[in-house]
Amino acid sequence: MAILALKSITCIETAEFFTDELYVTFNGTKRSLPNMDQGQTKNLSDQFIFEGSQDLSLFENDGDHWYDRDDFIGKATIVASPIDTTLVFKATSGHGAPGHYSMVVSVTTDQPAPTTAILRLKTITCNETAEFFGDELYVTFNGTKRWLPNMTKGQTATLSDEFIFEGTRELSLFENDGNHWYDRDDFIDTETITPTPADRTLDFSSHSGQAIDAHYTINVSIVPGP
Repeated sequence: MAILALKSITCIETAEFFTDELYVTFNGTKRSLPNMDQGQTKNLSDQFIFEGSQDLSLFENDGDHWYDRDDFIGKATIVASPIDTTLVFKATSGHGAPGHYSMVVSVTTDQPAPTTAILRLKTITCNETAEFFGDELYVTFNGTKRWLPNMTKGQTATLSDEFIFEGTRELSLFENDGNHWYDRDDFIDTETITPTPADRTLDFSSHSGQAIDAHYTINVSIVPGP
């Protein structure tokens, strides 16, 4: 068993004229990444547990409609390495061109620390947005930040994120405003997660602050850890 950790991503050239909305796929799992502009470097905190070699693929999100599929930028085969590795993703054809990114990752083959449970995010429903037009969302859990789909009122989106954890932890939902000193990200709510196996519907409601009246539900599963 190995652990792939995504550490940072640098945009050398965007696929779109302005900003790229990125995600990766790995071993059947899709994870959203931060939006990127040319020249930016952003820290990542995603992890994947896997066996054998696997392909990590990078895409620019166009909504994946039948008339306009998401733009494939590139892929890299992941193998165990004792040092941090810089992966290069460069589109040379198709709608993903001229997208060009580098990503720093690490791969360890040690068994993960003893775990008790896995938290799996399944779906999210927007009952009320924090912003007038739509929300750019992310969650934090056990020190890890994961981007969620952009949401408008009434939407339900499928999620595929999972977290390995021990003990009791808090899952917090935020609306992204860029987290500048003059305009911090909007905190919506926190739910406490216990390692007891169960399917749960979590309710995130804001009653104060900049995200007041925002209301989301997230369906999750908690299952025994590996």
